[in-house]
Amino acid sequence: MPIVVGLHALKRPPRRAVVTIGMFDGVHIAHQRLIRTAVRLAKRRRGTSVVITFDPDPQCVLDPRHAQTPFMPLAARVRLIQALGVDLIWIIPFTRRFSRLSPKQFVETILLERVRASCVVVGGTFAFGSGRRGNLALLRRLGQQHGMRVVSLSPVLRGGQIVSSSRIRALIANGELDAAQRLLGRPVELYGTVVHGQGRARRLGFPTANVRLTSQLLPPRGVYHVWLMHAGRRVDGLMNLGVRPTFGPGPLVCEVHLVGFNGTLYGQPVIIGLLKRLRDEQRFDSPQELITQIRRDFIRARLLRRSS
Repeated sequence: MPIVVGLHALKRPPRRAVVTIGMFDGVHIAHQRLIRTAVRLAKRRRGTSVVITFDPDPQCVLDPRHAQTPFMPLAARVRLIQALGVDLIWIIPFTRRFSRLSPKQFVETILLERVRASCVVVGGTFAFGSGRRGNLALLRRLGQQHGMRVVSLSPVLRGGQIVSSSRIRALIANGELDAAQRLLGRPVELYGTVVHGQGRARRLGFPTANVRLTSQLLPPRGVYHVWLMHAGRRVDGLMNLGVRPTFGPGPLVCEVHLVGFNGTLYGQPVIIGLLKRLRDEQRFDSPQELITQIRRDFIRARLLRRSS
């Protein structure tokens, strides 16, 4: 699948493009519905399904002091979009200059001139162009003028509320992983690279991957039942996200105690899937007390795995 990066990088318009547009922050179930609809319509038209997304998040450029921590790194967002069967992903760098495109210029330059969209799939609250002044009514009007069909999807509801990135962010921040997973359509994931630690966990008898996390939304500190994925292989484990208070408070670290894994992961990128929050981070009076609690955590995680 082609991935094109750059405002001027799309050298040739795709054939009968069916386009959906957005940050797709989190690629949650409402985003998935938009993308799958574009893929389905493109196949029906024997055309090309196209996702247009942006990097960085517009808020980071327009209002950096109030910008939120990224939901996930761009590479993870692209991977999740790819998995939905899209033919082409066009990543447009979001700059102040780009932000000054009027709604009409956005449609004419991006959708008509560059990608020659035959159809655009958006949500009912879709906004575009400078100051987000463009709305669905304007998109329909411009689409009629240029022979571009506009398909609008209704909001996706769960629990009587609209599924949104902000709602999922709040759930993750509160440690409500089950609720967040229902809206994401997958476990909450963390992304990072395995680095050398102090070797303390190995000396305690628990092989550990110390993960330097990318800048991303994090759950509360604590101990979690997780899986760790590397090169397509999943390994069961326990994650401690915290400051290791038993050994004196320090910087926030992510440590994953792996089950039945004897390989080397140093320097390798990994994905951590959060399955269940087991407890808060605790300070123990001795390393032996910590070892005893970790063994209890493993037993609980094993029981959860068997019952799932």
